[in-house]
Amino acid sequence: MPTPTCPKCRRVIPSEDINVAQNVAYCRTCNISYPLSDLTLDNDVSTYVDLNRPPKGAWYRSDGGGTVIGATNRSLGAAFVMLFFALFWNGIVSIFVVFVISATLHNFNIPVPDWFPAPKMNGGNMTPGMTVFMWLFLTPFIAVGLMVLSICLSSLFGRTEVKIENTRGTLFTGVGPVGWKRNFDASQVKDVRLYESRSNNGNPSFSILLETREGKQFKLGSLLSNERRQFVLGAMRRTLVR
Repeated sequence: MPTPTCPKCRRVIPSEDINVAQNVAYCRTCNISYPLSDLTLDNDVSTYVDLNRPPKGAWYRSDGGGTVIGATNRSLGAAFVMLFFALFWNGIVSIFVVFVISATLHNFNIPVPDWFPAPKMNGGNMTPGMTVFMWLFLTPFIAVGLMVLSICLSSLFGRTEVKIENTRGTLFTGVGPVGWKRNFDASQVKDVRLYESRSNNGNPSFSILLETREGKQFKLGSLLSNERRQFVLGAMRRTLVR
């Protein structure tokens, strides 16, 4: 369950001010009581989102050219963990990649630098067939390494953003101009809500689910902090759901 946070002052509501049985969360700073389910499941978070006061790292801009809702994916803790794993994983995989590159160049009779590892296997040169097999074998390991590295970069410099221009909507997740873009019809949005999924060990993860009347579904915001995700979700609901 996400940590209940007061939508007005952005402070975490302590457990002693939460009554699960009565479905109440009380913010002493603002002297306001909220339905606990609204703050933990974001069922009606749009009621409390102040578009003029986004939390740190989030933004809302609306003018004649359209509306932009977004937040940074920045999380130094996640970036450190991903960086450590990326260095460890890619460091090991790179040894095998350099070895296979050497074998590939050798099979094409292309000279390699002296410092390249010799493409030897069982006392002889690696055959073209074995070289192809090694590339295929290493492909998923390379893909995992690139994915971890991309998550690390996104945790440092990435952003999640929604742009609405008339009826054209665009979802973007990435770093700078490089990332994943998806288009949707803003006039056909049926619902925007919190989506919960669980890993094999039972740990929950949350994202924003956008659903259209055509039956299309788009997920975003899994890399955002709970506070930023709550704001983006509420701003999207107030802007898109009619």
